[in-house]
Amino acid sequence: MAHIFAGLARLSSRADLPVQAAAVCYRQNRSSVEFLLVKTSSGKWTFPKGRLNPSMSASESAAREAWEEAGARGQIAKKHFGSYVDTKRTLGHDLRTSEVRIFAYLLEVYSTVEPEESGRYPTWYEAREAKKRLAEGRAAIYGKLIAKIVDAALENLPRQQGKRSRVLAGARGQRLAPVR
Repeated sequence: MAHIFAGLARLSSRADLPVQAAAVCYRQNRSSVEFLLVKTSSGKWTFPKGRLNPSMSASESAAREAWEEAGARGQIAKKHFGSYVDTKRTLGHDLRTSEVRIFAYLLEVYSTVEPEESGRYPTWYEAREAKKRLAEGRAAIYGKLIAKIVDAALENLPRQQGKRSRVLAGARGQRLAPVR
């Protein structure tokens, strides 16, 4: 077990990796928090994420990815709350992968529509189920890193203090229905 934690520390401190920005899309209702995940082209669940756009801030790049991949709009945090390392298939190669560092930004979702990118299947999951889905198809070390982002997101959510959240209600574990 100690070797896993040593590996996590090594991965999370790598500064030489390509960088991406992720929108950790969430909605709060009275009893729980749900996270919006999308499918990658290789079939893994993930947060909407992508390369940084040089004409945008990192948080704006993350918000753009949420729109393109999940059809989600909302309020994005200006500062990232955490980062993780994951693997990405190398362009043009089905079997080769490379590591990438992903900076995570909270995005409270106010509305959703059908996403611009097809095949992403945006779906809401409660935290425990989101962590399970995010770990599927990943090596254990990467699954643990991305699961820690869900825990960190929960710790960094703004407190509602009796106010009803402005996010949309919807069925858990269900694909998004376009908002009309």
